[in-house]
Amino acid sequence: MRFSLVLATKNRVTEVERFLRSLATQSHTDFEVIIVDQNRDDRLVELIEFYSQKFFILHLKQLESGLSRARNLGRSHIKGDLVAFPDDDCLYPPELLAQVVRFFRDSQTEGVIARALDIDEDKNAFLYCGDDNSGIVDLEKAFRIGITFLMFFHAHIVKEIAFDETIGPGSGTPWGCGEDMDYLFKCIRAGYKIYYNAKLIVRHPNPFKIYNFRQLVWREYSYGRGNGYLMGNNFPTSFVRAEILPNFPYVITYMFKGRFDYSVYVAAAIIGMSLGYWDSVKQPKSIQTMQKSTVGSIS
Repeated sequence: MRFSLVLATKNRVTEVERFLRSLATQSHTDFEVIIVDQNRDDRLVELIEFYSQKFFILHLKQLESGLSRARNLGRSHIKGDLVAFPDDDCLYPPELLAQVVRFFRDSQTEGVIARALDIDEDKNAFLYCGDDNSGIVDLEKAFRIGITFLMFFHAHIVKEIAFDETIGPGSGTPWGCGEDMDYLFKCIRAGYKIYYNAKLIVRHPNPFKIYNFRQLVWREYSYGRGNGYLMGNNFPTSFVRAEILPNFPYVITYMFKGRFDYSVYVAAAIIGMSLGYWDSVKQPKSIQTMQKSTVGSIS
């Protein structure tokens, strides 16, 4: 099985080199890399030329920002049997692609989601994502673990289903994340069976180790707003309440523990989720319905 790995990137070089270096160590070597470069300069050219001697790289330039927009461009060029959308700051352990191939050969599912561990230690990269309970993914499970760089699909799914370019980083909208969960929702609603396999590991930096206080507050707010928007478009009000309300006590708890920073992070996420939910409530139902069913077939 051949992989098409669609890597969207902007403003990063060292992290991209780290990912490409991890590909050079893969035991399964049948893959192509499609780099969608949204930098306005040529900072990646030398790096791409070096690694193109080790494996095939298609270098696409796209000056208009937007993670979903970049992934949609990349998906129009895939030639592999399996497709993944790695982040430009993640890395693949040496056996990952071989493990994914073995999983698909033994499975009747059309997609699999890996687990995200920290770059430096065997702990979850994110506080809110990843557990030991492997199994079929429904909409609620997808909301908990739906991160694009962890997903691997049969190519026919990716050719059929497009990313929503109005959601996610660089979209120009308030919804700074959620394009990944939205994509997973579309796959599940289209009838495709997706499996979460906690034994498949992708490495990713822990945000609390690489961002400063202001960046983390903005990240929690922005991601919260995207999550709230998705919740409002895909789940009943009872689910939204159950997701937002239990977070309020953590604001006070962290404050009493002297963790003012964590208290602010949680508060930012609550505000973001609440505003994101309100975004979905204000939105005309005709647009909600269209977004839930959007596909973008590649002939």
